[in-house]
Amino acid sequence: MRKFYIALIGALIASIATSVTSAEEESVEEIVVVGSQIKGAKITGALPVSVFTNIDLEAIGADSGDDLLENIAEQGANYFTEAEDASGGVNASRGDVGAYNLRNLGVGNTLTLLNGRRLVNSPGYQTELIGGDYVPTVSVNSNLIPVTGLERLEILRDGASAIYGADAVAGVVNNVLQNDFEGFTVSIKASAYDHFATEDNKINMKWGSFFNDGATNVSVFYDRYERGNINAQEDPRWGAGDHRPFVDDDSPWKTSTSFRNLSSNSLYGQFDMVSSSEHAGESYNHNWTDSNGEFEIFPLGDAKCTNRGHAVFDTGYGTCIAQDGNGALRSNFWGPTDVRSQLVRDNVVMFINHDMENGMEAFTELGFYKSVSNRTAHASYAFSSSKHRVGPDNYYLNQLKVDVDGVPTAIFAGKNLYIDNYRYEERQRLVQVKKETYRFLQGFRGTKGLWDWETAFVTSRATSDDVTSNRMSNNLLKAALYDSTSAAYNPFSAGVNSNIERTLIDVYRKGSSELTMLDFKISNNEFMELPAGDVGLLLGFEFRNEEIVDDRDPRLDGTITYTDYEGDTYPLVADVLNSSPTGDVSGSRDVLSVFGEMQIPVTDSINMQLAIRNENFSDYGNSTVGKIALGWQAAEWINVRLSASTAFRAPNIIQVNEKTVVRSGTRYDRAAFQVNALQSVGNVIDSDSRYGIQRMATGAENLEAEESDNTSFGFVLTPIDNLVVTVDTWTIEKDKTIGLFGRENQTVNDMLLRFANGTSNCATFAGDPLVVREAADDGDAAAFAAAGVCPFGDIKFIKNDYTNMALRTVEGTDVAVYYNFESNFGNFDVRYIGTFLDKFEQKASGDFAALQAKKDSGAIPESIPLKGFGDLLGFDGIYDNKHTLRLSWDKGPYGVSLVGLKKGSFEQTSLGKKSGVAYVVPSMTTMDLTMSYDFELNGNDARVRFAVKNLEDERAPTADRYYGYYADAHQDYGRNYYLDFRLKM
Repeated sequence: MRKFYIALIGALIASIATSVTSAEEESVEEIVVVGSQIKGAKITGALPVSVFTNIDLEAIGADSGDDLLENIAEQGANYFTEAEDASGGVNASRGDVGAYNLRNLGVGNTLTLLNGRRLVNSPGYQTELIGGDYVPTVSVNSNLIPVTGLERLEILRDGASAIYGADAVAGVVNNVLQNDFEGFTVSIKASAYDHFATEDNKINMKWGSFFNDGATNVSVFYDRYERGNINAQEDPRWGAGDHRPFVDDDSPWKTSTSFRNLSSNSLYGQFDMVSSSEHAGESYNHNWTDSNGEFEIFPLGDAKCTNRGHAVFDTGYGTCIAQDGNGALRSNFWGPTDVRSQLVRDNVVMFINHDMENGMEAFTELGFYKSVSNRTAHASYAFSSSKHRVGPDNYYLNQLKVDVDGVPTAIFAGKNLYIDNYRYEERQRLVQVKKETYRFLQGFRGTKGLWDWETAFVTSRATSDDVTSNRMSNNLLKAALYDSTSAAYNPFSAGVNSNIERTLIDVYRKGSSELTMLDFKISNNEFMELPAGDVGLLLGFEFRNEEIVDDRDPRLDGTITYTDYEGDTYPLVADVLNSSPTGDVSGSRDVLSVFGEMQIPVTDSINMQLAIRNENFSDYGNSTVGKIALGWQAAEWINVRLSASTAFRAPNIIQVNEKTVVRSGTRYDRAAFQVNALQSVGNVIDSDSRYGIQRMATGAENLEAEESDNTSFGFVLTPIDNLVVTVDTWTIEKDKTIGLFGRENQTVNDMLLRFANGTSNCATFAGDPLVVREAADDGDAAAFAAAGVCPFGDIKFIKNDYTNMALRTVEGTDVAVYYNFESNFGNFDVRYIGTFLDKFEQKASGDFAALQAKKDSGAIPESIPLKGFGDLLGFDGIYDNKHTLRLSWDKGPYGVSLVGLKKGSFEQTSLGKKSGVAYVVPSMTTMDLTMSYDFELNGNDARVRFAVKNLEDERAPTADRYYGYYADAHQDYGRNYYLDFRLKM
């Protein structure tokens, strides 16, 4: 296939070079703003585009692409953050990564460009909550962009599928880097924090020169960024685990255990005798264990060690044994972890632009990115679905002796124990992620008569090597727990000399993503003449090949299997403790696009844009999308604009090619929940019907593409010189949204079926076939009878395949104000952008529409929600407003800027309501102040700049999350500073 690309390029270039030899030499106008690919198109002035200039970028002072996105009003939650992915383990997209998410429509709905052409997707993938469960998504890594080298950032806010690609559902982000640079500039930046000892350092160098009598320019940009890690223990809230002290005193949630994010799984474990009912008459029953044969470990000397007047059961390992039910010692397992990783990032970009003698221009881009991050993550524990056992011959089990009638007796010898609650905290996980990306682009452009033409070939590859040390093998742990020698694992010593070393392994995840692309387009902005002016026309094609490979460790992908004590094996259980099994995934697709665009002057004051694009997917058929946009200069001071477009988003390569994947997580069993709500005999399955439930999902070849309609209406006001006000209302309606209906939602359907059936045919009735359950516990029979349903057991797993399951509607309004003026007191510049979400709704469609209808009709109780459906606005990080503000002043060598960022409030739905009150995460506002001074140093231009970021030391609002704040939506570093020195030579 690569040979085909090269041959095709050669043929195109040869053909173009021949035809241009005798062509008139005309200068090619640069495309200034995204929105139209016709050079000089008048319609671009009437398109809703946000442009961040160099002034804006310097005022923000971002070190990374994700920092820059934080300050874009149109950007929603960043779902690829380290702090919020803390529990994702190897299944999260880790390391130096950020994701584009315009309009909060979801990762993968924003088309991202570099100098007008696509960027390669980040290697691997992670999951995003779409509907009722987590679905694999892919995105361009925002940190690929060397933000210091940006000349501007362009955001096209209406549908752009017909212009740039059918998947530009939420819009387009175009990163424009400087080129044709001349001279040498070096800048050094050092940052420090009020609350943390770490430092950030950055060096940026730009060099460029002209050769061949000015015909050739070579420009090189180099960016190096280094930062230290920040551990949770450095901050009182991050490291607390129990976040109740940080909840407002007047909140009904102040004492809620929901904010106690401590774990009952610790080095002081709980153990259950496998066959306790057989030992009811033995002397230790009711003394050292409860009536179910369960006991716990405590530190020696703890008051709980004394058990009903008996002597303390000293294990000999600095711990004691007591009956279960004394209250487990909880672990603050997030405390020792890193909220921010240590990171080193290198970015280098080279441009070579050459004016050829025949009138053509050759342009070349070479880019290389590399990052290495290191992070301390949480210690491992076993999923409740695959508990481990201490073997009856375990050396340390047989050393647990207590006096029985004056004789030291190993009363647990020969007994098989479940490890019910335990965390292997002797070792923290150590995560290292290395990422590399290269990009090569070779293009040519020129003119022939009135026609401009351009072609380019792009090849890019991104890799990620994610290795975690101090993971544990289930197989090795099983052997260590059954070992009869002193080399056995000792779970009774609270981690002291436990022999955990024999169970430790490294676990890897290696990913790669490739993009190969060839495009060609011709345009003529005087294609034909109408009474109102000239018609512009553009025609073109684009061919691209995309490949993704996600290679998992043999202990995760089923090459090395583990079988637990219930007989479960791959794909339900992996050989890595505390990680769900995941198979290798690989896939590729070819996409051929043919597109056209016209700019039509309807009248002297009305311009129209018409665009159409057909995309043919090698694995997904084809689709045609279109766009119409109108710009009307209604008066000298007002421009009215509107657009309507369609978009087509094929399932991503992972969704199509992923094999069976099982994930574990705590969810409500709504069938059990309703049984408990309707009777008073006793709780069934679990006290609150919430426990660890596995879901099993597979890639679905029968998925349909997502389809969306975008509309936008607005106006541009210029009432006085240098003042521009824009207001745009917009709607995105996306049907056939790909997602998972979700474990919890599936149990709602199971509940409806079970209560509709009542107590009929209990021997054969199985409820929802996608909800696979264990046999019912005989002890729950009375409670089930009182509720009027057939008995059922806890859930083994729930089957959920990716499917087209929702209609998503997002509506909002954008407001922007731009004003600048000169005075005797200096030059002033004001920029404000605010985006207001008016609607964010997701309704179940397809096979799940019937369940949605029952919820709407009240057939499903109010106490049982459909998770991920209904009105989502103002919930779980989807705030209804976001604002950015920049005020700048300069006079002579002095400059000052003030940058503000505000995000609205939202409810955290996982908490439900307390005393009828939902928990609201309040809005957050930060202000950054930057001051600069330009001067001359040894005949060279120099500048020093000092900034205080987060001027008022605002901290992220408290939420029930790992570190006490909602990291998808907020940053929580408090006040920090940087000093920047730049020298131009």
